Amino acid sequence: MSVLEQKTFIAAIPPFDRLLEADLERMVQSVDIAYFKTGEYLIPAGRVPDHLFIVIKGLVHELSDEEKVSVYTKQDSFNPLALIENSNSNAFVAQEETICYLVPKVVFLNILHRNKSFENFYYQDLTARLNDLIEQRNSKEVASFMVARIEDAYIQPPVFVDAQVSIAEAVKLMREQKVMALLIKRDQDVGIMTDTDVSNHVVLKRVPIDAAVGDIATYRLIGAKIDDFLFNANLLMTRNSIKHLIIYDRENQIAGILDQVDLLSYFSTHSHLIAVQIERATTTEQLKKASQTLVSMIQSLYSRGVKVRFISQLVGELNKKIFEKLYQLIAPPELLANSCLLVMGSEGREEQILKTDQDNAIILRDGFEYPDLPKLTQSLTEILIDFGYPPCPGKIMVSNPFWCKSLKAFQDQMYDWVDQPNEEALMNLAIFYDAQAIAGDTSLLAAVKNYLYKLLNDNLIFFSSFARPTLAFETPLSWFEGFIVEKNEHKDELDMKKGGIFPIVHGVRSLALEHRLTCTNTIERIKVLRDKGVLDKDFAIELIEAFAFMISIRLDAELKKVNLNQDYDNYIKPDALNKLERDLLKDSFKIVNEFKKFITHHFRLNMVS
Repeated sequence: MSVLEQKTFIAAIPPFDRLLEADLERMVQSVDIAYFKTGEYLIPAGRVPDHLFIVIKGLVHELSDEEKVSVYTKQDSFNPLALIENSNSNAFVAQEETICYLVPKVVFLNILHRNKSFENFYYQDLTARLNDLIEQRNSKEVASFMVARIEDAYIQPPVFVDAQVSIAEAVKLMREQKVMALLIKRDQDVGIMTDTDVSNHVVLKRVPIDAAVGDIATYRLIGAKIDDFLFNANLLMTRNSIKHLIIYDRENQIAGILDQVDLLSYFSTHSHLIAVQIERATTTEQLKKASQTLVSMIQSLYSRGVKVRFISQLVGELNKKIFEKLYQLIAPPELLANSCLLVMGSEGREEQILKTDQDNAIILRDGFEYPDLPKLTQSLTEILIDFGYPPCPGKIMVSNPFWCKSLKAFQDQMYDWVDQPNEEALMNLAIFYDAQAIAGDTSLLAAVKNYLYKLLNDNLIFFSSFARPTLAFETPLSWFEGFIVEKNEHKDELDMKKGGIFPIVHGVRSLALEHRLTCTNTIERIKVLRDKGVLDKDFAIELIEAFAFMISIRLDAELKKVNLNQDYDNYIKPDALNKLERDLLKDSFKIVNEFKKFITHHFRLNMVS
């Protein structure tokens, strides 16, 4: 390998990508290359190494008392902390023929102390190292996609007209100014009129062109700040089914209008097209086609470095639109007016990214009856299965009469779950607490939840029982910080949901229920609990980052299985992760353990059986 090849190889590995040119040159000039046979010790236990090892080829296991605690493959480096602290207790053994660069200790430490950014890498907290991982994964893609702000796009200058101006004059002005929207001044209010408004009112509703433009304007403006991210602008447009966004400057004055077409010059995910497909669907087959494009959109967003929490938000909005549209397509007007369709579980929390089991329900207005309801709910379940949403093994679906009943029946059910909190009751209550109203009369869900909040009191035994499942599964991290993996059909894999994601979801849900929070998303709940002083500010940040990272790791594994046409699940293989990812996963599991201790203390789980 030439000096240039060595330099290119090392420079591509974090944190060596932070080195100045002169330091990188010095490191490359000083390295040796060493070969190790299978079973050979690179660093025996108890010996402080003389070099930093960078794996060129092969596989190395780090052992603590003969237990594997870490794995190193191509482009991984070890053991920098042994050089920094001048101590080492673990052994490093080649599991196959291995070739490494050896960087002399004196050279490594000299560069470390001269380069603050390089040094900080080895002392970062979880949040900072997660950001490094994102940079490592996405580099230039992230800069162009996630960092782009609204001010980077073309913003149509604001064109104002008085509300008394005729529609004909307003349309003429739009043509002259070459704009697709005008801002309408009516007394102290400002509204917007778009080309779509003209079509809807003049062409379809036969409003005279001499009528005042203010009569067809919309005065509920939806906007964003000019220094906000374009991705958030896209999310706002998708959530509200709009094509124009009012943009405010830093002094909160209207700076102009962001048109969807201009925003899309920064996007190639086609999320807007999916939303349009959903909106325009007139048959379930058309809606199915829209739902089937979600996976490719998710893959595109993830490959571009969009944070998983933002992907889940966007997917959540699109999923809600799909469910809402489907219900509108198959339910007659009288049912829509007297019922509320809910999504629950991960869908209700907007944390479902790839399609998983259905969790849905219908609340009916008291006294309302619809004879064909069983047939309609069965059809709804079957159509969703056809769309790719698997049936729930526990039958938590609208086709099950238990999850399709009147407001009073649901309120009675709340009373029973709280009054007799057995395992099944608490599980059902947890699922329902995450519910979001999707279609129909949303006040019906609000009525049930408000009734639930009134039932709850400061009953320690109830809340302790509700919170206990947080501890149901062991964290797959040993005392020696090695991963505890399966030995059955999922050999060498671990379950991310049981091991890390569920304890955070349910622990946070328990705290949220105790404080009667109305938000359903786990990260939003953490933020509210932090603001209320329930969670320490710094720990809340760590908890959010650990949760987001574990979901990201799971999504990465799921998408790889999708690409191989395999069924995706909650399992990941730790040995398939790179060194930074493995370290971050271990840190995330440590956060999970700390959170379990907090929940145990907060709800006194060690005192209540």
